Amino acid sequence: MPLQSISKGPETSESTQLLLRSIGDIWDLRYLVALCWTLTQIYFVIFPGVDTFTQRALHVGFGLCLGISMLAPKANSRTARWFYYIASLLSFLPSAYIAYNSRFLTAERIQGLDPVAPLDYVLGIGLIVALLWAGKRILGSGMIIFASLFILYFFAGPYLPDLLAHRYTGWEKLIDSQFLSMHGIFGTAIAVSTLTVFYFILFAAIYDTVGGGRFIIDLAFAITGRSAGGPAKAAVVSSGMLGSVSGSAVANVMSTGIFTIPLMKKAGYPAKFAGAVEAAASTGSQLVPPIMGAAAFIMADFLQTPYKTIVLAAILPAVLYYIALLFMVDLKSRQMGLKPAQTEGVTPLKEILTSRGHLLLPLAWLVYRIVSGYPIESAALEGCVIALIVGLVRPATRTTPLALIQALIATAERTISVAIPCAIAGIVVGVIAFSGLGTKFTSLMIWLAGGSFPVLLMLTMLGCLVLGTGMPTTSAYIMAAILLAPALVALGAQPLAAHFFIFYFAILSMVTPPVALAAYAAASISRASPNETGWLALVASFPGFLIPFAVIVHPGLLWNGDHLDMIWGFINSLAGFAAISVAIIGWLFRPLGRAHRTVFLLAGLATLLPDVSSTIASILVLLGATILARKNFSKLA
Repeated sequence: MPLQSISKGPETSESTQLLLRSIGDIWDLRYLVALCWTLTQIYFVIFPGVDTFTQRALHVGFGLCLGISMLAPKANSRTARWFYYIASLLSFLPSAYIAYNSRFLTAERIQGLDPVAPLDYVLGIGLIVALLWAGKRILGSGMIIFASLFILYFFAGPYLPDLLAHRYTGWEKLIDSQFLSMHGIFGTAIAVSTLTVFYFILFAAIYDTVGGGRFIIDLAFAITGRSAGGPAKAAVVSSGMLGSVSGSAVANVMSTGIFTIPLMKKAGYPAKFAGAVEAAASTGSQLVPPIMGAAAFIMADFLQTPYKTIVLAAILPAVLYYIALLFMVDLKSRQMGLKPAQTEGVTPLKEILTSRGHLLLPLAWLVYRIVSGYPIESAALEGCVIALIVGLVRPATRTTPLALIQALIATAERTISVAIPCAIAGIVVGVIAFSGLGTKFTSLMIWLAGGSFPVLLMLTMLGCLVLGTGMPTTSAYIMAAILLAPALVALGAQPLAAHFFIFYFAILSMVTPPVALAAYAAASISRASPNETGWLALVASFPGFLIPFAVIVHPGLLWNGDHLDMIWGFINSLAGFAAISVAIIGWLFRPLGRAHRTVFLLAGLATLLPDVSSTIASILVLLGATILARKNFSKLA
């Protein structure tokens, strides 16, 4: 019996037998590696004397070892299973070698001058091959092809045209930069996974063991469940709230969608619309502070700014996204004539807060610590401890030692989807850094745009969406931040706004066909067509595609500078998103014709323009169109 299938609270009569069987399961190599990884990461925080290179190396080693060992149960034969287990243990050797020699590599060895030993070649090449092979099996082909092209570029540098040529090539330089330094595989990307992301994943897992995830979903239903289209609004609210903890779109779909999608279908929404709403809401969850996915932490590192700056900057855009989505859902429910949900089955808000309101304390403490500038990893670990303590307040929220072990194992398993992409992204980052491609690519982008900033924005948007098609959000952001963000800054964008621009589009690639992973996950629950769900999710999240442009036009939306610009930008964006929602749904007091919808769409887009005259004109047009719709509705009534 797999460890994940063990129930949280076994009956007393079976507890001893179940515990013994569970302990037997833990001896599986996968679970041992996962448990060791999590305990090692906790050790890093409690005993901070371990050097940085060692921490990063062990993080990669455990992630690779666990990722390969988790492929074993899917093997078709015992021989194949043993192959995976042996390969997983061997994959740990390069990282163990780096950890053992970390002091020499950082304090004594001079990169570029000291020779590369034969064992360095063997282990370095072995690590690169293992990462690419494991990445292909775990993540798919897109990112592996991308990384392989950069490795080829590394060796082909001397033979390329002048614009792309470089002389930093050869096996010795590859191993020296990628394996024996903290600038390649063990560089910035894996540092964020090691020092930050892991601990927030741990917090989410621990918080869930005390019932935090279910509490958030019930809270969302209590707030919105009795209104028209309540299940859909609950999906929006719960996904946003749960996303503030998990920071993963697909994980959000699979955790909240199993509750919200069936309820939306039961309320009368078409299956494809139910899946699209859940996918759009879960994708937007990566915009919600305090935990916004690994890419947000990497952004803070790239910008050399405290993470609390990123958190504050994300608040208003996230609010705008979810208001627009809620407005769209409300219009759709009214268009369909859905009545407010029955109170039966909806737990009153007062009862939820009375019985489980104490579960808000870990979240509040986590936010307080982050905003106060406390070290991220320590804040997350404190949140875990507080969650376990407050969980003891009531029997319904108490956890068990077995459930705690499950959470520790689940943390490591979930981190694989971040650690391995970050390590592979490190290969690409290292090639770009040592070959000088970043500077050359910036010049190329500006040349392609003809020096036009609007054209450059469109090219950057397309580039981010294409990158997001073939790789996870974190990796897509890293590549775009290195290759595309410098061009935006060079043409006048504020650095914070430029990075948020590409951050948003890297996230929105999750609902952008042909590869819309969040929408496909939702379709698997709603049993609707994945393609139809994907396209409808794209339409539902359309206001989100305008937010990146809004933060470029109004950088005050990021709490960055002029407060007047912040207020003006928020009101403009809110009016624009409301108008665009009306145009998409085609209903406002009554069904709207094509001409009326076009007016709302164009006027909504015009509100986002930077000059005051266009704002005033578009607002007046929207007021006139709304009055006309209301007047015609009154006549029909």
